[in-house]
Amino acid sequence: MLPIFLVALFASLLTTRPYINFSEGRYATHDETGTTPEGETYTFDHTYVATMLIDYLNYRHDDLHFGAFEDDDEPVMRDIEIRHMEDVRDVYTNIRIAGAISLLGVIASSLILYFKNRRIFYETFRDAFYLPVFFILFVGGWFIIDFSAAFTVFHEIFFDNDDWILRSGDVLIRILPQTFWFVSGSIILILLGISMALVSFMARKKLMRIDD
Repeated sequence: MLPIFLVALFASLLTTRPYINFSEGRYATHDETGTTPEGETYTFDHTYVATMLIDYLNYRHDDLHFGAFEDDDEPVMRDIEIRHMEDVRDVYTNIRIAGAISLLGVIASSLILYFKNRRIFYETFRDAFYLPVFFILFVGGWFIIDFSAAFTVFHEIFFDNDDWILRSGDVLIRILPQTFWFVSGSIILILLGISMALVSFMARKKLMRIDD
């Protein structure tokens, strides 16, 4: 349950204003232009649109019919993009719920183990690293070998429609290209690995003190 909580925590951190602002301008699609289905070029305020998307995911508002600029009333996203963002928030919400439940499970089981047998408590956290490391190596290797396939499988698992298949000129793709998700997913895996390694290391240190 600890890795599930950590993944949910890191996923939440990567859908915040500071992270999206830090990412601005770091991808080729961040040129603030896109193309309509008719082939016409349009422009948008990257900072404004990205902030509105992130704020929607974090429940600060429920309006996805915002414009390309703050004073623009014409929706910058197509209907399919709006539907997909609604689905994304549902998935995001479920991840947060799973993370919260996992945290409660970690706390409850930790308390039981700690008061029942401290050695088993520390041994459990010492060995908790091994299963996540296999997950990290498998998913990380998949990312490196064929991220497009991993990206597709993820969407086929978590979404029951094809609304995630968007056009290259859509604003969602311009602001959140596949490379953005590759970087974000990789950061989550790295943070998960570091966190689990630290937990295992501290548990080992405690066991050494008990043995002494």
